[in-house]
Amino acid sequence: MQLPGPAYREYDYILAGGGMAGLSFAYYVGQSSLSNKRILIIDRGVRNEQTFCYWSDVPSEFDALAEKSWDSLYFHSARPSSLKISIEPYTYHKINGPAWFSYIEEELAKHPNIHYLQAEIESIGFQGLGSCVNTSEGTFYASEKIIDSFSPFPCDNANSKHLKQHFLGWVVECNFNNFETDAAHLFDFRVAFGKECEFMYVLPTSPRKALFEYTFFSGTLREPDYYRDKIKSYLFAYYGLTADDYLLKEEESGVIPMRNNPNKPANLYEKHLKIGTSGGFVKSTTGYSFYRTQKFCKDLVAALEKGPSATLVIPVSPWKIWLDEVFLQVLIDQKIAGSKVFESLFYNNKPGLLLKFLQEETSWKEDLRLMWSVPTLPFVRAALKTIYRSKIK
Repeated sequence: MQLPGPAYREYDYILAGGGMAGLSFAYYVGQSSLSNKRILIIDRGVRNEQTFCYWSDVPSEFDALAEKSWDSLYFHSARPSSLKISIEPYTYHKINGPAWFSYIEEELAKHPNIHYLQAEIESIGFQGLGSCVNTSEGTFYASEKIIDSFSPFPCDNANSKHLKQHFLGWVVECNFNNFETDAAHLFDFRVAFGKECEFMYVLPTSPRKALFEYTFFSGTLREPDYYRDKIKSYLFAYYGLTADDYLLKEEESGVIPMRNNPNKPANLYEKHLKIGTSGGFVKSTTGYSFYRTQKFCKDLVAALEKGPSATLVIPVSPWKIWLDEVFLQVLIDQKIAGSKVFESLFYNNKPGLLLKFLQEETSWKEDLRLMWSVPTLPFVRAALKTIYRSKIK
């Protein structure tokens, strides 16, 4: 990162973690009345290949960075049948991680008070009335806040009862034109044969280039070659492509916890705030985080402009959280195939309303309309389980 190294041992804000969430916070601080605050970003300096996707019905700061945007989406059910839908007034955007990080780093470099340290973070603690980050390069102190996107979210990857979104994706480039680019394929359940929720996600960015991502919503992880074999089979079955027909340009993979309970320990004077995955910024039922991260980081900076005692309250109602918990319980129970749930949502609702719902911007009346469109019995059972679980806590 082309930022100056640390010049002090004490800063106003220390960002523990320099990934998408941490740098988003720093970016919005730089756009605010807090732009003169001394900030230290601490990060290992190792980044995996990433793709950031989101949909929006209004222009945003980063739309110009999108490699490709779409006004239409495909939904392929396990029946099989296909549905091409216009998502107006929304637009679906795909940003390549390196392009986004490069832009943000250029913006941060305009602020000489923002510094960067490449180091291993060993622990986060408190010192007097402030807080500190212990690193492989020494201890650094924050007089106001530590913004933590480094601490892990409580999810046991080996525990099959912990629902996770796990995926592996390939960016492939063909030797000839082969992809239609007018629509993204958000869910392709033609690959799903059991009750686990598994699908292919396809983003064609040019007639010769596309991202293919094989995704599960389940508790059990697979070996990397399992996902790779699925992608190879899909490329042959639906595009007639063999290994001789394309180049593998990039591979990305990940595991995202699908849970609503962020790990937020009590801390002295709210000096230690968690953001990103560890702060609960990921939408538990979809795994999408880019849009929410931008929104929540803006909210946090706006709160800090009002005074240093501000904390972050994620503006999601208990009602919305409960709906997510019911949906997740349906996927855990597997009384109905995950593909059937999404099929009901896409075939029985207007696309704009569905995307608005997934963005948590619907009214409670609209929520009920959507909930009545899915199979009743599995959701009633799941709802009763979540209510019982909340009573015994």
